[in-house]
Amino acid sequence: MLKKLSLILLLFCSCVDTAPPIVIRETVTEAMVIEQEKLCPDKYEIETIEKNIHAFIDTTSVDVIKTRLKANLDYYLNNKDTIIKTLAYYEKSEDDEFKSKTKLYLPDEESYSDNENMFLKLVNNNHINYRDTVQSGTYFNQTFKEHKSALETRVRNNGATVFKFETEKTIQPHYSLNFDSEKELRIMNIYYHDGTTNTTPTPIESYSFPLNAIPVDKMKHVDSLQMEFKIMYLSKIDSIHFKNNEIGVQKGPFKLLKMTDNYLEYETPDDYYPYHKGSIIEEIYYNKDGKILDTEFSISNCSTKTIEEKYEQQLHYKKAYSEYLNTVNTKEQLFLTLKYLDLKHYNAALKETRKTKIALKGNVDSFTLYLENRRDTITFLTTLKNTSPVKKLYLHKLEDTTEFIDKNGKIITSIPSPINFLYSSQTHHYSEHYFYTDTEDTYKKTYYYINQEQQVVSKLPYSQMDYLTPSLLQVRENDKDGFKFLSTEKNQLLSDKTFTRSFVMRYTGEGISVHNDEGNYMLYDQNNTLITYDSGKVTKITLKDML
Repeated sequence: MLKKLSLILLLFCSCVDTAPPIVIRETVTEAMVIEQEKLCPDKYEIETIEKNIHAFIDTTSVDVIKTRLKANLDYYLNNKDTIIKTLAYYEKSEDDEFKSKTKLYLPDEESYSDNENMFLKLVNNNHINYRDTVQSGTYFNQTFKEHKSALETRVRNNGATVFKFETEKTIQPHYSLNFDSEKELRIMNIYYHDGTTNTTPTPIESYSFPLNAIPVDKMKHVDSLQMEFKIMYLSKIDSIHFKNNEIGVQKGPFKLLKMTDNYLEYETPDDYYPYHKGSIIEEIYYNKDGKILDTEFSISNCSTKTIEEKYEQQLHYKKAYSEYLNTVNTKEQLFLTLKYLDLKHYNAALKETRKTKIALKGNVDSFTLYLENRRDTITFLTTLKNTSPVKKLYLHKLEDTTEFIDKNGKIITSIPSPINFLYSSQTHHYSEHYFYTDTEDTYKKTYYYINQEQQVVSKLPYSQMDYLTPSLLQVRENDKDGFKFLSTEKNQLLSDKTFTRSFVMRYTGEGISVHNDEGNYMLYDQNNTLITYDSGKVTKITLKDML
């Protein structure tokens, strides 16, 4: 019995002696995190890391997270063969994809791109054009929705093409920056409708202008705001050229690895984002005749490590997480430790060499990499103006309700529906007075008139309202045939007559012809002047027989 007990104790002691020791790393400090932040070239990556950590730890206890990380490490230690097979499978799949696309092209099979002067394309005056067009007039609509306020910049392009409009007053004349340009934005001053001003400079996300809404921290009507633009634009580039007889040659941090048929492979530094000196801005691939080949398939930022090295690197990272967290007991220290390790591993990865693999639509003979050399900066101010049709009141859009609120926040009236203001396709203006309910059934719209001076909203007896010209509205009364003419400024009919047809003569003469059972007429205004497409304010209509 004693022999058995001694044997059991011996086995137990042996197990304890051979268990891996618990490794305790130093406690992570704020200074250690700040040091890694300084090494990180991409400040957006820091924000992303912070968001991901919060998403991971905010709803989970420290002990559970430590247990999960330890289990993850144990899995890596105990399943090396399985993990290596998985890594090898993905690498083989990637290689097989390129093998399936690699071939010797016949001349009539190749596909080409236009040849451009890349130095002129990449280094130009787009930043000057951008500044000048933004400063020539930038406009926004303010929205109040679900107790939040935002400014939606009005643009006149789709990000690539500049469109022309008949007025310069409502659509911002925006000129696109080069894709590789960067910008920093600050709101310098906000001028509110009630006469107050916010003079605290406020940075905003660079993508907030011009295609995204700019949040405003107060539910107050903004008349205008002053914005500072800091544009970092490409001012000088370099280039590196490789030929097919330079396999194995290294030029700066770039090295040509393979070039056969339509496939090539080269090494790059893993630090080309965000942009800085040496970043790849453009890649151009040529056949033997100097024609630019189209790309069929490419993968960048591929690891140069072997499968075994990839496994050991991941194992090293998982050990570090487990060891650093051994003494962590609070969420605050957990956040600090995870941020430090994430940044440290991210910064280490930037120092590694990576591979780019490309299959082209033709036989490659050489290629050129265009690299950033220098960026310069221009800084300018511009004022954004509010084009909202509501000047004395503002609209607060809730899910199923629209509230009209004065500058003091008092609700004047509520409409139990979303609304839209009448829009003139001729002038690209929204009416400041007429709006309608936004219903699924377009034939069940309800129309309203708003007197902003008196702050009164009136329901109208019309089933249809449209701009005929910038100075005339054509309206159809409820449950009646035909249409009448309504002032664009006041809730006032311009004639008591009803018509069945109208025609604006812009190409076959001048004027507006109308028809009813009594005859055909031309429209004249209060001054007995022929009303045309370009007529100004009309307060009264008189009829004259058509000749």
